[in-house]
Amino acid sequence: MPLTSVLDKTRTDLERALSDVDKTPLYAVVGVGDLAVAKLRNARSELSVQSVPTKAQGLLGDAIASAVSTYGDLAGRGESLMTRVRRQQATSDLQEQAKSTVSRAKATTTTAKKQAGVTKESVAATTSTARKSAAAATSTAKKSASRTRSSAKATTTSARKTASATKKATGAAASKTGR
Repeated sequence: MPLTSVLDKTRTDLERALSDVDKTPLYAVVGVGDLAVAKLRNARSELSVQSVPTKAQGLLGDAIASAVSTYGDLAGRGESLMTRVRRQQATSDLQEQAKSTVSRAKATTTTAKKQAGVTKESVAATTSTARKSAAAATSTAKKSASRTRSSAKATTTSARKTASATKKATGAAASKTGR
C-alpha cells in the first residue's frame, strides 16, 4: 500500500476515534490547570502579607475542595480555553502549513512516480538502439533525479515551516493559560 494511502487511512481512523471520545475530562484537566495558574497569581500577592505555611495549607485545602466541587465549571473553562487556542491565528497558520506540507509530499510522490515511469520507458527503448537510447536515458534520468530532488527540497522546506508554526502555536497557546 503506498505511503500516502497509509497516512490518509491513519488520519481518518484517528479523526473517527477522536470524534467518539468524551472530551469533558480533558477539558476539566485543562480547566484545572488554567484555574490553578489564576489562583497562584492571586495567592502570590496574598502570601506576601500573611504567614506562608498557614496560608499555603489553607489555599491547598481550598483548591482541592474547589476542584472537586466545580468539575463541570472547570470542564467548561477548559473547553473555552481550547476554543480560544483553536481560533487564534497561530493555530490557523499551523493548520495551513501542515496542509501545504501534505500537498507538497503528495506532489513529490507523484513526481517521483511519473519520473520513474519515464525512466522505465527510456530504459526499454535502449534495448533496440543501445548507444543512442543510452545517452537519451541517461539525460532523462538526470532530469528525473533533478526534479525529484527539487520536489523533495520543497517538501523539506515546508516541513520546517510546519515545525516553526507548531512552535509558534504552542507558545501562543501557553500564553493563553490562566486567562
